[in-house]
Amino acid sequence: MNVTIEHVFCPYCDEVTELYFRLINTILFSSDESELRSGIEHLQKSAPIDKYFICGYGSHHFWVHQRRPSDTSQIFRYRVMIARF
Repeated sequence: MNVTIEHVFCPYCDEVTELYFRLINTILFSSDESELRSGIEHLQKSAPIDKYFICGYGSHHFWVHQRRPSDTSQIFRYRVMIARF
């Protein structure tokens, strides 16, 4: 799996920094789309990923945006990372 960091990550607390690296590791340790989906689902159940990030899938990629700390209903303008499969 190939991860491209597309924009600067905002490390506004220790928990978001830890989750950022857990996301990257989950992507890198996945060998295909099904493993990635399974790994992300497991991560979402075991950690508050949705509190800090919004993630989704395209037809051939997985994308991640970071939520704003001041208003978690909004996201930063640019995508933080993308993984192509």
